[in-house]
Amino acid sequence: MNNYSEKEYEIFSRLFILREFSEENLKTLSNIKIGIVGIGGIGCPLSQYLVNSGIKQLTLVDGDIVEKSNLNRQILFSLNDIGKKKVKVAKEKLKLINENCNITTLDSNIDSKNIISLNDCSIIVDATDDWKTSKFLNEYCVKNSINFLYSSVIRHDMQIALFDNRKMANHLCLNCIFPNKQDVDLPRCETVGISGISAGLAGLITAQKIINFSLDLTDETNILTVSDGKKLSIENIVVKSKHDCDLKSI
Repeated sequence: MNNYSEKEYEIFSRLFILREFSEENLKTLSNIKIGIVGIGGIGCPLSQYLVNSGIKQLTLVDGDIVEKSNLNRQILFSLNDIGKKKVKVAKEKLKLINENCNITTLDSNIDSKNIISLNDCSIIVDATDDWKTSKFLNEYCVKNSINFLYSSVIRHDMQIALFDNRKMANHLCLNCIFPNKQDVDLPRCETVGISGISAGLAGLITAQKIINFSLDLTDETNILTVSDGKKLSIENIVVKSKHDCDLKSI
């Protein structure tokens, strides 16, 4: 396992037993970089389980500080972290799992200027609760042929979809699935609530989709996964390109 130290081999020893985690596949995971925008209810468990699964390169993007209201679902943080920068605390906690992982941070909300820091990512994950940001990330990833993963949870309800933007001949993006969705119409966590368990489940499903896609274990690219965390129901809905999608000709 040339990409892993002796200490790392011990950390991941139970993982290595699984058939899909061959030496070649582990090398693949150690070489890819995942960008996570939003280190909250989804971004926290997502980043932790990616590191737990052998991914060694992450870029974390979030301009917020830790608040008490975060603690029911944002599992990287504790009362000792109140008032601290989320990305700084998250990096410190993740490095405690694997000190050899390479984690870069952007202590800012994502925008048209700083998004270039994610250009070297294999997948950019939208783990925000802001539809305006989701649309911006989707369009940027389509234009720049970067794979994009949308992950959202509100109350107990999850929606997760991964888009392979390298397949230019088979355009499918977030705009195809939600062409008329407007930010002003959407409920937010601070007004309708969010289950910490459901946020955690969304993070785990998102992490597994990244592993499946990166190792070519299953085809995740034409699927919208919807889940009710309260009922423990998960449904994979096949989605198709919208023929008049505004981003199709980009």
